[in-house]
Amino acid sequence: MDVSAYQNLVTGYYLFESMPDNVSDNWFRYICTDGKLCKEVEYDYQPTADELVFSCSITGGRTKVELYKNGGEIKK
Repeated sequence: MDVSAYQNLVTGYYLFESMPDNVSDNWFRYICTDGKLCKEVEYDYQPTADELVFSCSITGGRTKVELYKNGGEIKK
């Protein structure tokens, strides 16, 4: 999988699993994924070789999901 596939997985988790229904602004989380499972982590989490950490936020109704840390040899 490339980074965009991981990003799509994390975006779905962030919007539909992590965020409460009543939030439309100022919701920020770090989400880690191995391509199968997602979990919320702290900013200083050190991903393993098969994990990526994304910073996720919603501001002004716009969702932003960006690669924060790459744990290993996952292709960009």
